[in-house]
Amino acid sequence: MKNDYHDVIIHYLMAIVGGFFGGYAIFTRMNVFGSAQTANLIDLVKALLGSHYIDSLIRIGAVVVYILAMIIATFLTYRTKWKLQYLVFYMEIVCVILLAMIPEDINPIVSLYPCFFVTAFQWCVFKGALGYTSSTIFSTNNIKQTVVSLTEYFLVDDLQIKHEKLKKGCFFGGTLLCFHIGVALAYILHLFFAVKAILFLLILLIINFAYFTYYDKYHNINIFIHPKKMV
Repeated sequence: MKNDYHDVIIHYLMAIVGGFFGGYAIFTRMNVFGSAQTANLIDLVKALLGSHYIDSLIRIGAVVVYILAMIIATFLTYRTKWKLQYLVFYMEIVCVILLAMIPEDINPIVSLYPCFFVTAFQWCVFKGALGYTSSTIFSTNNIKQTVVSLTEYFLVDDLQIKHEKLKKGCFFGGTLLCFHIGVALAYILHLFFAVKAILFLLILLIINFAYFTYYDKYHNINIFIHPKKMV
């Protein structure tokens, strides 16, 4: 039960991080969403059909960066004993610093290559909590799960099932709330600090890292090696 509580807290904290990254990308880089590939792939098809080959190459590069992050995360999951949550924190700190250094007049897709990489990596490592698969970097499935679960709560009669549906709906709803808290923070800070607003994310990442480390040390969990791989 305590582990479940911990997992939910860290999931929500990472959802705030994901929301901040997503909001920052949209607010500072010409409405480009730096945490997913749907819009980029649609625009890639448009660029290819319109013979905009430079733009096409830039967008293909974004896809490659996104996929590469997933490949590396998956490889490290299967081939190492590392606790990848810590690696995510380190990588995102580096990403934040890089994003703050990239000028506003750079092509927005290129400027978000670091964001594409780390958010994809985060998605592969922080996959959910309480047995639910939930993204911390975008909202579509979280909206679906919240709405469907709460609708089912009012439709079913079995009390045990109702409890489970309510629990699920609240979990996914909480993820949505935290994600958009991150978006709101990104917007407010963008108004005052523009591209440099991303540096404030360092504060949240340090808080997340400190909480994660404290929990592991308090429960005598190895902070570098995943306990299931300590064979």
